[in-house]
Amino acid sequence: MSCRVKRCGCLAVLFLCSCAAAPRYAPLQYDNGDDYVREGVRRIVNAQGKVGYADAQGRVIIAPRFAFGFPFEQGRARVTDSGREVSVPGSGGEYRRWESDAWYYIDRTGKKLDVAAPAAKESEK
Repeated sequence: MSCRVKRCGCLAVLFLCSCAAAPRYAPLQYDNGDDYVREGVRRIVNAQGKVGYADAQGRVIIAPRFAFGFPFEQGRARVTDSGREVSVPGSGGEYRRWESDAWYYIDRTGKKLDVAAPAAKESEK
């Protein structure tokens, strides 16, 4: 019996260690709730506010590393590594947008695409 207890204890320790080692990400908050799933993917954020992407079941497909990212459309997402979040004029601070001059597109693996992304200011709540 002591052998069985020892094995269970080892399994429990392994389980707890693996749970503690796995990074936890929260869904990006958008429109007063969790980000919507689009093309089977939703945006996630880490504790530092970096944006990444997870599938509908919550499995990370692109770890958070972007300053900001838009939802996937037609198999690609527009992201940036720099910029700033500003209040939308006239919203009293309720609505915000991300401004950057360094937008680019990524594919579903996180690889940068050789497609020009507009440098215009984009808005996102």
